[in-house]
Amino acid sequence: MSSNKRTAVSDETTSKRVRRAPTAAHADECQDTECTGCAAGAIVLDQQVLELPADQLVAMAEQEAAEGTDRAVVTKLYETALEKFDDKNQLSHAWALLSFAEYIDFEEYAIQATTIADKSANADNQKQVLLLKGRANVFKVCLNQSNWADPDNEDSEDEAEPTQHKVAGDKLLLQGLDQITRGLQNSKPETVLNTVMVFLARHDKRPLVSRLRMQIMDTAMSTAYTALQWDACSGESASENSNLALAACKSALYWALAASACLVNGSEIEDRVRPAVKYLVRHTNNAELCKLHAQIMLVLSGVLSDDDTALEAFDSAVNALKQALEINPSDVDVRSQLEDLEIC
Repeated sequence: MSSNKRTAVSDETTSKRVRRAPTAAHADECQDTECTGCAAGAIVLDQQVLELPADQLVAMAEQEAAEGTDRAVVTKLYETALEKFDDKNQLSHAWALLSFAEYIDFEEYAIQATTIADKSANADNQKQVLLLKGRANVFKVCLNQSNWADPDNEDSEDEAEPTQHKVAGDKLLLQGLDQITRGLQNSKPETVLNTVMVFLARHDKRPLVSRLRMQIMDTAMSTAYTALQWDACSGESASENSNLALAACKSALYWALAASACLVNGSEIEDRVRPAVKYLVRHTNNAELCKLHAQIMLVLSGVLSDDDTALEAFDSAVNALKQALEINPSDVDVRSQLEDLEIC
């Protein structure tokens, strides 16, 4: 399965291990004596990177993608990894293909991944195969939403109310989410975290219509809630569990936003996000968690029918934002939000 673990050479930055080979299109006006090709050029991997096994190259590609590294570099890492897989590592090959498909939004690789996974299925890896096929199915549904707005094209933005949009491929979506839920049963927190992070990345990468986002985030939130030991999310030895808790809280926020847009009852939204809110209330020394807490409470303040409860939620949001600003006074976004709320 794909992994976010660091590779054997991850103590060096990618920029030192990857370069662009100069070409005839190199900019004539460039005076940088160390420039390796500012205008154009092929991506060249360091020999140390080229010698890595396929699974480590995939892990490196995923790591660099998460850190926002140059798209051409990440693509080169994936392509180099895919060339190294053989018949002995079919399931790992399938995971790599799916990970690459999700990165470049290419459905054909997802189809190839499921074909390879089916051929490699056996009694020992059936949950992994089920999880892969579920992720591939959800990915295909996301990719084929005709009512998506292209984030790179301002003219394509759809101003229509997203709550009225029907999810294209709803049966495939339900099948995929069910496969994921069953595939993650009794899985390690690391496996659950990987899947939740894929969903979060999909949401951040491209805006999903509200109904689709709500269904995906509900699965992400539910699986994270189930796998979490909420009371064990503190201390240096609990970093993995803390990472999963953070992902669960982000999923809760995204779900709440979508549920609000879909006019879900406010008390139902409050109930679903309650475990995340309880966790966030206990962690007021972390600016990111304070901001998450604030955003969730702002959603609740807008959907709760009881005025007093809604006001309490609003006050909690303001206090969380103030706490975040106290921790990081240079956070201009938090300061701006407080100003918008006419607090400071």
